[in-house]
Amino acid sequence: MTVSSSSISRASFDRRALLKAVGAAGAATALSGTFGISSISAQNGKVICNMVCESGASFVKNFNPFTPNARWAATHCIYEPLMIYNYTQGKLEPWLATEYSWSADLKTLTMPLRTDVKWSDGQPFTAKDVVFTFELMKKFPALVGSASGAWDDFLADVKAPDDKTVVFTFSRVYTPALYLLTNQVIVDQHSWASVPDPVKSTNESPVGTGPFTDIAIFQPQGYEAHKNPNYWAPIAIDGLRFKAYTGNDQIAAAVTSGQIDWGGLIANPDQTFVAKDPAHNHYWWPSTSNVCLFMNTTKKPFDDVKFRKAIGPALNRDQMVKTALWGKSTTANATGLSDSAFKDWIDPAVVAAGKGWVTFDAAKANQLLDAAGYPRKGQWRSLPDGTAMKFSAIVPGGYTDWVAVLQIAITNLKEVGIQVELKTTSPDAWATSVYTGDFDISLGSGVRGATPFDFYRGTMSATTSKPIGQTATENYHRYVNADADKLLLDFAATGDAAKQKEIAKELEKIFADVGPVVPLYAQPDWGLYTTKRITGFPNQQDPYAPLTNLGNWPTVLIIFRHLQAAT
Repeated sequence: MTVSSSSISRASFDRRALLKAVGAAGAATALSGTFGISSISAQNGKVICNMVCESGASFVKNFNPFTPNARWAATHCIYEPLMIYNYTQGKLEPWLATEYSWSADLKTLTMPLRTDVKWSDGQPFTAKDVVFTFELMKKFPALVGSASGAWDDFLADVKAPDDKTVVFTFSRVYTPALYLLTNQVIVDQHSWASVPDPVKSTNESPVGTGPFTDIAIFQPQGYEAHKNPNYWAPIAIDGLRFKAYTGNDQIAAAVTSGQIDWGGLIANPDQTFVAKDPAHNHYWWPSTSNVCLFMNTTKKPFDDVKFRKAIGPALNRDQMVKTALWGKSTTANATGLSDSAFKDWIDPAVVAAGKGWVTFDAAKANQLLDAAGYPRKGQWRSLPDGTAMKFSAIVPGGYTDWVAVLQIAITNLKEVGIQVELKTTSPDAWATSVYTGDFDISLGSGVRGATPFDFYRGTMSATTSKPIGQTATENYHRYVNADADKLLLDFAATGDAAKQKEIAKELEKIFADVGPVVPLYAQPDWGLYTTKRITGFPNQQDPYAPLTNLGNWPTVLIIFRHLQAAT
């Protein structure tokens, strides 16, 4: 995926006018013409980082971090988590919490909090805010976040023995809770306690602990988040600017014309971006997840494992990588896990046994479909009851890489007698349709986590599946496997890394056998920047954090501390 919508998903956006009075002349400048690099903030001498991290023809003002369609700023620079898992460093970074400790029975998790944190309105941040956040998610189960479902699954209690300590108590041993709970953004009790329905709230005037909480400008064309005057860590730049782009083509034009400091996607970046200014223009695209083909398993024939497994060899992954990603990726293996992120976890035996499932072979796909009872009469196949096999594949129109991938997939499926129509939409509409289960086929990248647990929980578990109509930001294909759920329970019930690796191998085998989603290729973590105005970005030589600012990556908070004006 290229550009995101609140998280797209876990992605999204928003709009408004001017939140703060900045002078009549300045306001006129900000509200006239194109919202872009020459906006009022630049005229006032502020150092503003121009970013691309969400897409849409216009933004709607929504800074509710518990909704799937919140503006990017809500979960990345306004509200903060307790700790941050740094994928490039392979460790948890202290944030609002300074450390953690487990009880001997692994059923209690204690976290001391920083003592120097204030909310952006000047009120102190305390453990009561943390307790309130989790109690709010208990009271309103529809709220979205990394800790969604925790109360139904493993969380028994959250207490604040003092203002700077939080204690989580579990109903059962659940070691992955460390990552789910620490990744949850925390909101302030004094603002949210009076919100009647936090599920529907748009939280237009947010109060956060993050580095950029002042929404100084908001228009349908874009918005600016300026520095939190009470932020607890040094920040050298004054704010962030987000412009509304309709898709990758418009973003590419902005990148090549020098309007973007960080983010975006551009074809053949070596020639079209770096070569234009090698001293300043750079990109870094490591990969920690795979793009997969998602099929809605509540519908026929996607509920049939034989059908899903037949789709695997029908798809030409090499062509997808070459055409849609300019050769800057690799095809996925049968475990669904990232080769780079989980190289120490992947079972070579599962990869070898499942190679045929993820290798292009149209003749094999046809044989498997025939054997599974999907007859072909003329050009198209039908369901066993004779119903014509015709589906739709939905994708945001601006995601040019995903559009190209689905176009290839549709051509591949046509060759084996399956008719699929491509439907493009806005990122917000895509998120709504896919997350509520109103789709046939789409693309998605697996949930990133510190271990394979998160990916398999997000693709095969009842804990992440929701009834059609309810929002599921994971497992939106709605596949549940009882054997996988048992293994996930076993994984979570131990703190022994060796045991977890053995359990992960069994999960890998189940995934490769039942094909809940079809792995396609390694998703590049799009990261692009220029140092003409802003410096300090991570890169391959200094990988202190992932460079990407897409999706639900709180690691951008680490990067903000390194950014400064170019000298």
